[in-house]
Amino acid sequence: MHETDPLRVLFLLGDLEMGGAQRVVLTVLRHLDRRRLEPHLALVRGHGPLEREIPEGIRVHRLRSGKVRYASLPILRLCRSLKPHWVVSTVGHLDLLLLLLKPFLPRPSRVVVREANTPSVRLRYTRIPSLYRFSYRMLYPLCDTLVCNCEYMKEDLVEHFSIRRDRISVIPNPVDRKRIYTQMAAGPNPYSGNEVQIVFVGRLNYQKGVDLALKAFCRCHRRILNTHLTIVGDGPEESFLLSLAEREGISGAVSFVGSKENPFPYMGHADFLVLSSRWEGSPNTALESLGCGTPVLAFDCPGGIAEIIEDGENGWLVPPGDWEGLGEQMIRIVEGQRWVGLKKKDLLPEGHLCESVASLWDALFRRPSALKKKASSFGPSA
Repeated sequence: MHETDPLRVLFLLGDLEMGGAQRVVLTVLRHLDRRRLEPHLALVRGHGPLEREIPEGIRVHRLRSGKVRYASLPILRLCRSLKPHWVVSTVGHLDLLLLLLKPFLPRPSRVVVREANTPSVRLRYTRIPSLYRFSYRMLYPLCDTLVCNCEYMKEDLVEHFSIRRDRISVIPNPVDRKRIYTQMAAGPNPYSGNEVQIVFVGRLNYQKGVDLALKAFCRCHRRILNTHLTIVGDGPEESFLLSLAEREGISGAVSFVGSKENPFPYMGHADFLVLSSRWEGSPNTALESLGCGTPVLAFDCPGGIAEIIEDGENGWLVPPGDWEGLGEQMIRIVEGQRWVGLKKKDLLPEGHLCESVASLWDALFRRPSALKKKASSFGPSA
């Protein structure tokens, strides 16, 4: 292999469902420097609604394993055939599997695992928390680089999982603003009337705290009838949330519209977005809303939201879990029409622009330690 040849990078994903990790990987793939890198994408379970967003020219390897637990041999076969310089995983259980396989990967493969959520909190809600915590502590230190998307998470990994600081790289989640504008313009304004439009976008599960958003909105709507909340997403708590809205007497002021492949017209035409998560990593929904030019009202929950939202400048922060405070802040925002001035500003922090983020990934892959291993690209297996 010549020094000018591009480095092969293999990204692993479980599927192409409508998830934040999938969107991040596809955005990064879209903006990597193809002159210096040769990116590949491996899918454990083939298809999904985001398949149409795979960037042109990316070679896709379909492992057809059904479940991650059955993907070990297909991953090893692919790596022995492709001999990637870097293998990147970005979903917790796939991260752990890749680290277990690391001793059997061919040279010069180096492993990057990306943590997308605050692990010390997230693991409490897994099926066997103690087993996952033990696995993280044992396996995560084996990676060549651990990527996380905010400084909060870096400190969480150091404090709770004893990961060395020099093993952790903070690379923010990317926002492709040009693509967002295109998709926002592709759909009509989904709202009608002259109500103040508040939107929630995300999975309807415990983490996202939609029940807290509904309680907060109820408090707001009882004071200001000219308000409407639209909930974009689906998930296991949908029936419970529909019942909660009915019980609170706000069914007529809340619309559940389901999951949308293109949620950006809902974000862009809303007056502000509410993010009611109990914990987060670096929430893509908040970043995409800011990319649409729509400010964000959020809980200052465990995670990197405070690194995104500057209170009063591109949104507003409320103490974590305080739904009454969230409702009172909604009232203040609506009464003062505080979104009007913000919607005229550039709300997205520059560090999240996709070009900036892609350059950080490029720099990670081009580290001297990786370049030294290029000469052994076709050497024997480790």
